[in-house]
Amino acid sequence: MLCTRSRRNLICALFAACLFIWSGCSDSEDNPAGSDDDHAEAFGTALIVGTDTLVVVNGNFVTGSLTVMLPDTLGPIQVWFLDETGAWFRPEAHDHVPLAATEEEVVELDVRVEHPAVATVRLGHEDGEEFEWAFYLNSVAPDTTTLRIALLHEGHDDYVSPRIPVAVTAAR
Repeated sequence: MLCTRSRRNLICALFAACLFIWSGCSDSEDNPAGSDDDHAEAFGTALIVGTDTLVVVNGNFVTGSLTVMLPDTLGPIQVWFLDETGAWFRPEAHDHVPLAATEEEVVELDVRVEHPAVATVRLGHEDGEEFEWAFYLNSVAPDTTTLRIALLHEGHDDYVSPRIPVAVTAAR
């Protein structure tokens, strides 16, 4: 049987451990990991060329596809993200997203092609700031593949779309 002093020390140690765990999991501003409230919440994406909406992804549902003929390039393909209500946004738009890209926080677009032997991408920011949320789809060989759109925050994925169909067709 534990003596009173040992019981009191055990209770104090348990209390301190609980307090330590509770404070580490709080949403306080002192939390170095930050809170999830600081991240853009994308639930889908839309891909647009000119005035044509080619693909809309809402949750896990993909409507549309991308098609490019050899030896052409499709683009710039503008990327918009959809929030949980279906409203379109880009991370720099303060009225839709709690996260604004600042010197301290980096938010960027990433496009991942499943089979680069069929098609490749070039991100639009390489052509200038006005194409920061756009990309070009380059045809490589006639076949099909898929691509995924990702929204990166500080180098990690905040959102990754389901696979979007891509077809590269041969010139007639």
